[in-house]
Amino acid sequence: MPFSGLERVQEGLADAIVEHLTGRVTSAFSRIGEERCRGHVEATLGALAADIQASQRKAIRKVVQGLIETLSEVGLTFSDLRFFAQTLRKEVRSALGSEDGGEALREAVEEWFFEFVLVCTMRFTVKRETELQERAVKHELERLESQLVELESALEEKTDLLEMIRQASTPIAPVVRGILVVPLVGTFDTFRAELLTEKLLHEIARLQTRATIIDISGVPVFDTAAAQLIIRLARAVRLLGTEVFLVGMSPKTARTIVALGVDLSNLHTLSTLQDGLAKALVLQRMKIVRT
Repeated sequence: MPFSGLERVQEGLADAIVEHLTGRVTSAFSRIGEERCRGHVEATLGALAADIQASQRKAIRKVVQGLIETLSEVGLTFSDLRFFAQTLRKEVRSALGSEDGGEALREAVEEWFFEFVLVCTMRFTVKRETELQERAVKHELERLESQLVELESALEEKTDLLEMIRQASTPIAPVVRGILVVPLVGTFDTFRAELLTEKLLHEIARLQTRATIIDISGVPVFDTAAAQLIIRLARAVRLLGTEVFLVGMSPKTARTIVALGVDLSNLHTLSTLQDGLAKALVLQRMKIVRT
């Protein structure tokens, strides 16, 4: 193959190609400037010469990869790649002319530029799909991070709300020194019993309580399950040396307890809160004095 003809046309081609490429103000080549543009032009012409001389296509892939990776930073489009290939092909063909014996070289150049466009298309498509996937992944991560922040905020609010409910659902009132009153309102279930036990034992130890009055007048249904929970609560409290007085027992509740066969004999049961307070004061060797 008359490779010497290609060597001759390389001389002086770069200036004309660079001028043409950078003259298109909307292209990526005008944004990178003449110096960097010349580097890509000379590298591509060198790859063309090397591949045709060796009758292979090794250099073409490397030069395309460098072109796409570098120009992607300045907004490379496929139109820029096509413009680059067309400009180089046109200038090389023009420089080769129609001199005798150059037909094989011109054909080889045509085949090289045809493959150059194919490789550019493939690499640019892969690059664009990779960028789209990366943006999609980034967007998904941002969405998940946003959801995580919202969930953490919601969990914190729920935790605060549960703590408020816990505090409200298990009120413990120290009426006088050594005596606590625990008014139960609403359904008394296992969940509330566990919360109450934990909080009550803590308060008894903190305040050195000798008597605890549990008022069940606000419990609408005092059945076997509720009674067993109260019994277990009383046992836990008495382990700390504190007496338990169960007050607010209505006639209906008393009949229900008897009918169910629940044994409350180990508890001090009284009808009213006042009666329970009076018993607790006696335990404390205190009394209410009218002034």
